[in-house]
Amino acid sequence: MQYTKKDAVRIVVNCAELYRDELNNRNLLFVCLDKHKRISYIEVSFHDYSYMHLTGLRPVKKQSGEDLNDMEQLTADMFYDLCLNHKLSPDDFEFSDKGTTPLKLEVLPMIMNKNLAANMVGDFNSLRPKLYTEKLAGGTKACVGFVKDKKNGEYIPNTVLKEDLRSNVSDYVRVIATYRKNINDRNYSEIVYAAKKVDWTKIRFSEEYSYLPMPITVSG
Repeated sequence: MQYTKKDAVRIVVNCAELYRDELNNRNLLFVCLDKHKRISYIEVSFHDYSYMHLTGLRPVKKQSGEDLNDMEQLTADMFYDLCLNHKLSPDDFEFSDKGTTPLKLEVLPMIMNKNLAANMVGDFNSLRPKLYTEKLAGGTKACVGFVKDKKNGEYIPNTVLKEDLRSNVSDYVRVIATYRKNINDRNYSEIVYAAKKVDWTKIRFSEEYSYLPMPITVSG
């Protein structure tokens, strides 16, 4: 599908509001189950500065004063604020020269929800030399890439792919539950996804996460 800059503005502004309402300043905890019935956990974090990297748009330098040589680079935080204030202009960005922007724009609304529509998690297989990410969370139609922040050790989002997660990971595990909390909260209490066909009476969380509420009813 072909997108104009006007289309891009509409999509990223709408999705920024979804990001604010469902993900920003929050942590997600994916509880995963492998084929050997072993439980593992992956925690990811979302901040103001993360949103721009999911859109596939490249900010441009703009004149910031009367001096024609006084140019200012649009930062990730500024980009996010412009989106939320409905002030993002087509002049503020360019599409990626890698040709990936239309693909990201197409699936961005799909993954801007409280659990990223993720039912699988895996380690990126590094078979695509122009793409750097470490973990992928998603499904068969789209996935979100995460890298570890060197400052605080958090996994933060850095890309979106319109692809089957299984084609981009060395191995994957099934997400059986996803929990959400505000970044400043100590513990998780909100269940935002529970997989179908899971016998929760046989699931045992690790000591660290033994406090997590167990899903009672199964949801999609």
